[in-house]
Amino acid sequence: MSDWNALEAYWPASELVDNWDKLVDVLAERYVEAHPHHKSAGSGEVKAWRNSVHKLAVDLNSIGLGQVWMLVEYRIDAAMPPIDVVLAGVHPERGTFSYAAIELKQWGKISRPTGDKEGDKDWVFVHGYEANKKHPALQAHEGLIAMKTRHSQFDDRSVNLVAAAYLHNLHGSEYQWIRNVSPRQGISTFTERTPDDLRRFFKENFAAESGAEAMQALLERQRGVPRLQEVLGDVIGGRSEFTLIENQLDAFERIAKRLKEVRQSSPKLKQVFIISGRAGTGKSLIAAELLALATEQGFDTRYVSGGVASRDTFRRAAPRKSRSMFVPLSRLTKCEDDELDLVVCDEAHRLYARPRRGSFGMLDGDSSIAVIVSKSKVPVFFVDGDQRLFKDEVWTQEDIRKAVLDLGAEVVPIALERVVRSLGSSTYDTWVRRLMAGSPIPWQPGDDDEEPFKLYYADTPGQMERFLASKQADGVIARITAGMCWSWEDQTGTVPEVKPTPKWARPWNGGDKSIAPGEIPERAFWATDPGGFNQIGCVHTAQGLEYHWGGVIMGPDLTWSAGERRWVEHREHVISGASQIKSDAELNRSLRNTYGVLMTRSMRGTVLYSTDPDTRKLFADLDVPKCPKPEPRTGAPEASIIDLD
Repeated sequence: MSDWNALEAYWPASELVDNWDKLVDVLAERYVEAHPHHKSAGSGEVKAWRNSVHKLAVDLNSIGLGQVWMLVEYRIDAAMPPIDVVLAGVHPERGTFSYAAIELKQWGKISRPTGDKEGDKDWVFVHGYEANKKHPALQAHEGLIAMKTRHSQFDDRSVNLVAAAYLHNLHGSEYQWIRNVSPRQGISTFTERTPDDLRRFFKENFAAESGAEAMQALLERQRGVPRLQEVLGDVIGGRSEFTLIENQLDAFERIAKRLKEVRQSSPKLKQVFIISGRAGTGKSLIAAELLALATEQGFDTRYVSGGVASRDTFRRAAPRKSRSMFVPLSRLTKCEDDELDLVVCDEAHRLYARPRRGSFGMLDGDSSIAVIVSKSKVPVFFVDGDQRLFKDEVWTQEDIRKAVLDLGAEVVPIALERVVRSLGSSTYDTWVRRLMAGSPIPWQPGDDDEEPFKLYYADTPGQMERFLASKQADGVIARITAGMCWSWEDQTGTVPEVKPTPKWARPWNGGDKSIAPGEIPERAFWATDPGGFNQIGCVHTAQGLEYHWGGVIMGPDLTWSAGERRWVEHREHVISGASQIKSDAELNRSLRNTYGVLMTRSMRGTVLYSTDPDTRKLFADLDVPKCPKPEPRTGAPEASIIDLD
């Protein structure tokens, strides 16, 4: 099984008007080439092309913009939701490249959202479907974000990028309320009754000259969705593969401004930035960009983290001259007050009450928060309370806030809301949150487009492994993690201790020193080194890192009770620090958080397996598709140690 290939079909608007019947056939051929199974487009999609795309081309051509290029059903990777049309041209005033992501709808009759979506501006009830659908302006915004994150020319702020929704069949006056509901700032919705507004939008963003050069630049400056740890050295070295967006950019700019202020003077009131966000919202990316700024402008900076694996992985990936910035928190206790310009604390929710001494002990003296705040002129904390796992991880966002206030400093809170790790899949993020909160919802994309993030469940761990091995063989990074329900006594990464079934077993990740460098990674590098697929990772080695495809083995420590409609903890199967948690409710929370972390490490897709039949039935009842059989291949690597299933 393979992923979507790039779907690139593009022509000037005038050519689409003049040769429409011929070009729609070309578009259909390109669709087949891009589809992972080489399937033809459905009749509904072809109808949308014939009606909506052609109407947009005619509208552009009629006002002298026939040389604006149109990229139809544009997508460049499996993760990217297809954009109905991307317009490429020249800005009428700036003379720079100009682009627009256009969401097209054939809807003819709509109402306000109903049921559980009532009053939610992100949704519209569409009579043709008899269902609530995403507001098209929201989808246009998602297309705009996909463009920003995948094309490097948008790092240049002189390049114009806008988005809009066009409902060309929506005529009735009673439906025009949709134009006055804007789920995302700056995204307009046009209908059949607003031709003048639509033309004004086109003319404000595009000149009559040819957009061929802009279209070519778009195709030439594509970038995929790399794992942060793969390109951290480039990020810190100022050659970023990523683009900060929305609140990520706001957080970076506010911290950068503060660094300049404290360099020029000594403000009496210290500002402490607390940046909160769930897994995948870009916290580590902002941290990396701050390190890049510090390297470029000579700020004395340290990076500390509650997660040892992520700190050591990032340190190894960083340019050699920047590696001294990555230190254990205990190192900061030797600094003078305000000696450092910037301290970036990633994964602050995993900090102990005081700086750690060795693997389990703590230093005497100030709290972890007090050390970071006192030693730096600009302290920055990145926190996700949902990822606290064990009793020693005591710092919630509120606890950090109170500690900062008690130190006499000002708290500057910034919330990151949009998930970017799972390839921008808010659907998957919501699904995982609801699942682990005990209020699961069906796995449904919720809009007309195919959900880019893939989710499956497996009946056996071997089925999961074979599927992920096929992904690994295709050149992507795949890893399998498990709940800590099996003893970890072997440090070599060779003894099959993880035994979810009698017929299948694999080793945990290795210890701090590898007995076979290049084949069995050290613990800190399990998620990144090539040999990591042959060992099972845990939350300690996976948290804060990411890979393309992930498998998650849910053990007998947490199972779903269909009768009680809740997750049930089983203390006798907990073999980790969580076993020291006395409260059953807190243990339940910790286990749910653990699996939530493991489920949100992957960027393209996740495969779930549970040792518990009722939990597997839950996945099936939630419409999660069963893990497909991998396509036959020759010479596939054999990762098995005990595998009879």
